[in-house]
Amino acid sequence: MNKFMATILLIMVFSFLSACGTNNNEKIIVESDIEVVYFDKNQLVNHADAIIEGQVISQEVQKDFRGFPVTDTLIRVTKILKGNPDKEVEIRVEGGETDDMIYEPEENLLPTFEIGEIVTVFLTSNKGNRPDKDDFGYYVVGQAQGKFVESNGMLKNQDHEFITNNFEAELLTIEQSNRINNLEKFYLEEGEESDI
Repeated sequence: MNKFMATILLIMVFSFLSACGTNNNEKIIVESDIEVVYFDKNQLVNHADAIIEGQVISQEVQKDFRGFPVTDTLIRVTKILKGNPDKEVEIRVEGGETDDMIYEPEENLLPTFEIGEIVTVFLTSNKGNRPDKDDFGYYVVGQAQGKFVESNGMLKNQDHEFITNNFEAELLTIEQSNRINNLEKFYLEEGEESDI
């Protein structure tokens, strides 16, 4: 496995747990530092199995196969820009609060969603062979880098922006460029996620 692919894997893997403790409610508090590889626009498009616009309709926090809280967000799809997603997509993000644990990954690296929010997201169904892979549909490509919100005619996040009225045309141009340049797409290999 090359170094770039190893870095890609860090998108969904803890670098380490930095602190464990309890709060006044006797919940275990877990904080983590993670590393997320930087994706340019071409890489975001290339790694996305689906790109959709939609509205956040619900969220549920549950424990993943490791016993840590994860937040599953359900989005009603209003527009499909790439791929063949269902009318609703479920996205998993690390972190959340359960009855006995609060898990707080490093801020600004992971996407956050609010019920009612209108979003554009770049999604990957690449979940490797993790035991809970059938419990949700997608991860967000590049974590926070793959979630966009419209503001003043622009689709924006902390790393990138697209002109809203030109978004579909730019996606087509990027996909053409990716094909011409044979941009490589990386996948989790079977068993690679077993240490997550």
